Amino acid sequence: MCAFCSVSKSSETLCIQDKDQVSMGSRLCNALFPPACVFCGHVLLKEKDEAAAFFSEKLSLCRRCLAILPLRFPGDRRISCLCNPYEGDPVPYMQVLVPFRYEDPIVQALRAIKFHDAPYIGITLSFFMSEALLAEEPLFDAVIPIPLSSKRRKKRGYNQAELLAEPLARRINVPYLPSFLIRTRHTGQQSRFSDPILRSANISNAFKVPDEFDLDGLSILLVDDVTTTGNTLHEAAITLYRKGARYVAGIAAASGRL
Repeated sequence: MCAFCSVSKSSETLCIQDKDQVSMGSRLCNALFPPACVFCGHVLLKEKDEAAAFFSEKLSLCRRCLAILPLRFPGDRRISCLCNPYEGDPVPYMQVLVPFRYEDPIVQALRAIKFHDAPYIGITLSFFMSEALLAEEPLFDAVIPIPLSSKRRKKRGYNQAELLAEPLARRINVPYLPSFLIRTRHTGQQSRFSDPILRSANISNAFKVPDEFDLDGLSILLVDDVTTTGNTLHEAAITLYRKGARYVAGIAAASGRL
């Protein structure tokens, strides 16, 4: 037997052994830390039904939680961006696509992403956002997440809007451009302001498109986790339009508005 054949067979044997070890390690890991539903935390059982298996294996979602998700009807997914429209609004017709009502278990999931270091939930929520978007046959040139201030990003360790926007952009096959919009100053959390006027003042002039980027003629999808009054998405859209964007729309995982 030639030396090359001997080496090839040895390498093949080692490769099989490595695969066996990886498989054994994977089975051991699953036994010690079985996959759990991202919403309720219950262990995910092996599903025989093809659809249930997809949600379980790809999205870490159990049958029970899937059945109670507060999904909006297709006709209710589009809402106007601002809850308090005003005369002279530079973008009066901006709309936001929202797949979920702001109810549990979505509320708890969004709070977990923001405040309890659970970024993995973003993949599951992003799937439903992209499904709602694909049903609309979208035509966008770019997907941009609402940015955090450097202070808040450093404290949280990530931007929850990016966790939704990146897989969404990949699924609809549109360029993902997170660096095209930045937050110029640290702002108070919008959820702390109940008055729409105070929310608007809090976020006013908080965004900027870096000088090196050109948005002329682009159709842009802005992504956020929740929209309440719509002031954050609205202010970001104004910034993009001022830099030459042709069209801007928004998408958020959930909203309590009708």
